[in-house]
Amino acid sequence: MKQIILIRHAKVDIDNTIKIDAEALKKWVESYDIAPIVADSLPPEQTIILAKEADIVVSSTLRRAIDSAHVLGVKIEEQNALFNEAGIPEVNIPWLKLKAKTWLIVLRLMLLFGLGKKDVSLKASKKQASLAAERLVILSQEYENIVLVGHGGMNWLIAKALAKEGWVSNGKAVHSNWGVSILQKN
Repeated sequence: MKQIILIRHAKVDIDNTIKIDAEALKKWVESYDIAPIVADSLPPEQTIILAKEADIVVSSTLRRAIDSAHVLGVKIEEQNALFNEAGIPEVNIPWLKLKAKTWLIVLRLMLLFGLGKKDVSLKASKKQASLAAERLVILSQEYENIVLVGHGGMNWLIAKALAKEGWVSNGKAVHSNWGVSILQKN
């Protein structure tokens, strides 16, 4: 049975506690994309086993995914921007200040409702996820057991795209840091 395992990266070492406006959020996201992972953010033993049993490991091109693969003790065979996190809509609300994590929740909800610029719309993110899923399906023609070290939102969208292709979830997907989603196909 073929298997695609989606693993979310470790916790990122960046301050989420300061309230910022939408303009400052852009800079925060840029910093988040290059920030290291938290040194003591370790995966569960079962996640390490799943990663080490993979025939191939792929990841996004973002630092947190690459660093997480190294913590898992596996070699990345392919880094691909298709697996990068889904974009977030840009907004101009200068009077509103929220914690970065709260902004991301609000903006992801906007994304789900199709609000925001076209380049980070839900349609664009779904297209990216569809292409990422297609890449994983191609890899599954050569490999039985694939691990993707990626990101919460994009992993969720990829899993939905794989489900449309007949891949079935094995257990409950976990979307927190080091969370795992397993999809299988005969």
